Parts: sequence; C-alpha cells; structure tokens
Amino acid sequence: MLSAAVAQGFGRFGYALLLPAVNADLVHSYAVAGLLGTLNLTAYLAGTLVVSLTAERLAPATSVRAGLLCSTAGVAVLALAPSVPVLVAGMVLAGFGGALIWVPAPGIAGAAVPASRRGLAIGITGSGVGVGVVASSALTALVHAVAGPSEWRAVWGIEAVLAALVALAALRWLRPPPTPVAGRVRISALRAVPGWVGSMLSYGGYGLAIAVYMTFLVTAYQHDAGFAAGHASAVFALVGVCIVAGGVLVGRWSDSVGRRAAMTWTYVGMTGAVLLVPVGAEPWAVLSAVVFGLALSGAPAVLAAHLADSLDPRRFAAAFGAVTLVFGLAQLVGPQLGGWIAERTGSFTVAFLVAAGAALAAALASATLPRRGAARAVPAAPAAD
Repeated sequence: MLSAAVAQGFGRFGYALLLPAVNADLVHSYAVAGLLGTLNLTAYLAGTLVVSLTAERLAPATSVRAGLLCSTAGVAVLALAPSVPVLVAGMVLAGFGGALIWVPAPGIAGAAVPASRRGLAIGITGSGVGVGVVASSALTALVHAVAGPSEWRAVWGIEAVLAALVALAALRWLRPPPTPVAGRVRISALRAVPGWVGSMLSYGGYGLAIAVYMTFLVTAYQHDAGFAAGHASAVFALVGVCIVAGGVLVGRWSDSVGRRAAMTWTYVGMTGAVLLVPVGAEPWAVLSAVVFGLALSGAPAVLAAHLADSLDPRRFAAAFGAVTLVFGLAQLVGPQLGGWIAERTGSFTVAFLVAAGAALAAALASATLPRRGAARAVPAAPAAD
C-alpha cells in the first residue's frame, strides 16, 4: 500500500497539485506543462512493458523494490529542478519507477489471501494511491501556507524523503513467499482471462478519463470557476481521501456481486463525476470528487481481481502489464490533449467532456465481461488416505 502511495500519489498525481505553481514559475505554457505529464506517462508505459517482458525472470517483489528506488530518485530530481529539461528527467524517472511498483503489486496482494477476499486485498493495496494523494495535498497546502506557492520544490523534497523511507522498508520487509512457476510466462497470458478484450478496452477508457481529470482538476477549478487555490486543492485532497476508501469498498463489493457488475457501475459513476466538473460550483465539486475518487481506485481493484482470479502472481504481472499498456497509451493522449484544448478554447470544459466520453466507453466495454466474475474459492485438496 505504501509502495502504491509513492508510485501514484507522489510520482504521478502529485504533479497536478503543483502544476499551476510550476507553470507560473518555470514552464509558462499549459501545453508544455501537459507535455511533462505525457513524458511521465511515456516512461510509465516503458516501465510497464519492461515488467511484462521480464515477468518470468524478475520476481514481483524485486520489481517493486527497484521501482521504489527509481521513483525516489525521480522525485528528488524534481525537487532540485532548476529548468524544464531537469523537470523532464525527474518526471521520466518517477514514471518508470511507478510502473515497476504498480504493475506487480496487486498480484502480490491477491496471492496473499483466499480467493473469496481477493478483491478486498487488492483494494487495500490500491488505497495507497489515495494515501499518496492525501499526503501530497496536505504537503502542498502546508508549504503554500508557510512559504507561498513559489516554493513548490519543497513539496517534492519532502516527498523524496518519505519515498526513501518506504524504499528502505520494502527492502527490509517486502518478502512474499516464492511462487512456483509452471511453464513459460509471456505477455500473452492475458488471453487466458475470460473477457480479456473488454478488460483491456475498459482500462484504456479509464486511462484517458483519469489523465484529464487528475492532471487538470485543480487548474480547471482555479482558471474556469474562480476557486481559490486552497479551495481547489481541498477538492483534490477529497479525491485522495475517497481513493483510500474506493479500492477497499468497490473491491470488496466485487467479491459479492461479481467483477462485471462492479466494474460497469463504477465506470458509470465516474462518467457522472467527470460531467460535474464543468459546472464549477459547490456542492457539485465535492460530489464529483467523492464519486471520482471512489471509482479511481475501485475500478483497477476490480480489474486486477478479475485477472488474479485466473492467474498466478508472475502471470498476473505479465497480463496486468499488457492491459496497462493500453491504459498507458490512452494516458499519453490525455494531458497533451487537455492542455491543447484549454489553450484553443480558453477553458477546460471540452476536455472534461472528452474525459466523460472515455469513462462511458469504459463502462460499455466492462459490460462485455462474463456475467458472474466474482472469485470462487479454490476447492480444498482431498484428505489423504
């Protein structure tokens, strides 16, 4: 869970909180700021491919530990960045390390519990994303209150220290029992999962939706709706709080009602949450943050549980990496597209309408999964004579 907090809350989504200050102080272009997010995702995509292709040789826990070291280095570089090229280097390191952490992590959690509780266990792991977002939000608000928005480097500096502590903890204590592997482990392991096409397409739509929402939420509320910086950051922090709960609640729900139903309705809720952002007023901003936060961690928890129902941890890493490639390709488009639309139209409304369409497409793709996708407990072995 803490590793997921570093991978996503610090290395990826934390950028959205600092984007206005970074843009005003160093970048001076929303299109370039969006490109920085795209480069982070490109590195994330490359890391995903590495995890998928090396799943047979690289133990999942080893990948997580290596990713933590890489992410820590990336956030430290961001904290010291005096120019845009150095920002690029930090974003690339953080993105690559984040993939090494996130792709195998749910498989480790899913293998640690009985099948009937797999959605819950993976949801708890995913709740670390919310922990990281909440921590980033709190640090940003604290630094802004004490030193002003221009001291954005201090936020990343503190996060680098926290990431280093998590890396040390993982090196010491993240030691799951080895899992025997029968046969070759390939990226094509995904095809053994029922409904794999719908799973892959739904994750792509999800990727585009969250790329726009999480990158431009704070900026959209400040620029379009006139929210104060503290107000916009508080809404973003609420998203993080709900991310903490979403994976646990929706993952556990999927254990009861099935993966298909849980995933489809989660994406329907996400669609509505995205459509509320252009309203630009309360209480709709709060409602959007709550629903989107629950869906953001809930949807991947259900997808990961659906894959883990059919695959061992190493094959899970290969298969989850495969669907994450589609997710990553969609996210490559999101930040750049959102920034380009904002500069062309003068607002973020159209960008959020595109994100809502992507979330709705994810719901339609999820509806093609097998009707009952909840995990079934593995029958006990017969007693010895």
